[in-house]
Amino acid sequence: MGGQRDATLPRDPDPFDLRVTQTARDPDPSADYYAGGEGCARGVVKGLGDEQDSTESSLAQRLGVRLGPTATFVTTEHFNLQTARAMTVSEANGRASIYLAALSSNLIALAFIGQMSRLGAAFYAFALILLPVLVFVGVVTFLRLVQSSLEDIAFAHRIALLRDLYLRLSPELEPYVLAVRGGRGATPERARPTPTAWQLTLTMAGMVAVVNSVVVAAVAGVALAGAGVQPLAVPLAVGALVGAGALTLQQRHHRRARDAYTPEGVDLAAIVIPPSPQADTA
Repeated sequence: MGGQRDATLPRDPDPFDLRVTQTARDPDPSADYYAGGEGCARGVVKGLGDEQDSTESSLAQRLGVRLGPTATFVTTEHFNLQTARAMTVSEANGRASIYLAALSSNLIALAFIGQMSRLGAAFYAFALILLPVLVFVGVVTFLRLVQSSLEDIAFAHRIALLRDLYLRLSPELEPYVLAVRGGRGATPERARPTPTAWQLTLTMAGMVAVVNSVVVAAVAGVALAGAGVQPLAVPLAVGALVGAGALTLQQRHHRRARDAYTPEGVDLAAIVIPPSPQADTA
């Protein structure tokens, strides 16, 4: 009897079965959260595929879990390039300041010597010693300023490439991130604008080139005047012609450097990876 009654009476529900039933009936909210997150991510990827080029969506898909480290590396590289650009500007200002300070002190020294010697032989000898040295300093400064300007352009070009990568990974940032793109048929060389001849004159190198030309003209004029060439208009005219020729040569060098510029050539000394020790031992 007891066994039959036990068999017919309903058993007390197992607490574990209650939990399972409750879980099946009322799912865990966190599951909905993760499911919603995955659905949102799929929706974003689908939206990117609809709006962007297939190469852009494939880039995000290929990165996968490496997207975080990639973003960290790219932002660090962006910061390093900005620091390098600031260093080029700082170096250009420093070199130009040193050259102009040397020019100013030399002119003051020449003024004192001219007063003491009453523009005699000592003045010409002193001028023909100081001014050629000043020309050398000016030419070296000009050449380095041209190199610094090209390095600055190369760093700016690499920063533009990183900004393009930002927009490929997050296209929704395009209204907030300035990115000027070339036309559809434009090659990277044509899409990258080059400074005009007048713009080159407005640079620090262009300013130093003009000052160098004046110093070179002064050297030629002082040399003719010290040799006793008369009248004074002849040394002035010859100095003006020599100065114009020096300015033309410097501007031509600046234009050639601009035309021969390539980011790879500028960065070659800084980004070439040396062979690894494993390769040497192998």
